[in-house]
Amino acid sequence: MNIEIRNQILPIGFLIVLFALYNYNKDLISGFIFLSVGGGFLYFGFYLRNTNRRIQTSGTKTRAKIIDFVEKPIIDADGDSHLYHFPIVSFIDLNGIEYTQKLDSSENPKRINKQIDIIYLKKEDEYEIIKDNDLLEKNLPIIFIIGGLLFFGIGIVWLINKV
Repeated sequence: MNIEIRNQILPIGFLIVLFALYNYNKDLISGFIFLSVGGGFLYFGFYLRNTNRRIQTSGTKTRAKIIDFVEKPIIDADGDSHLYHFPIVSFIDLNGIEYTQKLDSSENPKRINKQIDIIYLKKEDEYEIIKDNDLLEKNLPIIFIIGGLLFFGIGIVWLINKV
């Protein structure tokens, strides 16, 4: 088994900081955890926002046809299983080549053979695809950023009160 240590530096560093804080002052751990979760949400929100903006500014708008669905059961935090339907779309790129790919967002399975607006951007051998004018694509990064700011703010207030 070959494990690269570079991929493990962040989790190991996080555990070392938690252990040091626990031994220094147990009251600071909760604030640090809030800061870490908030930082994670902020990073993920800005990453999604930047990816969507990059695809929207550099990508190509076209219409795609939903040709099939991939059903995938996903278990939520409560342990309940929900069945999600991920559409497989077919579209013709700028070179006139028909391309088929599964989207990462769930869709109503009754929409088979329907046309949807997409924006695609070629990345190596695959396309990055987002649905054009999709509320979830626009609002999900904002939700993560707001959640990150809330958790980060709670962490800062917690640490200020405990120090």
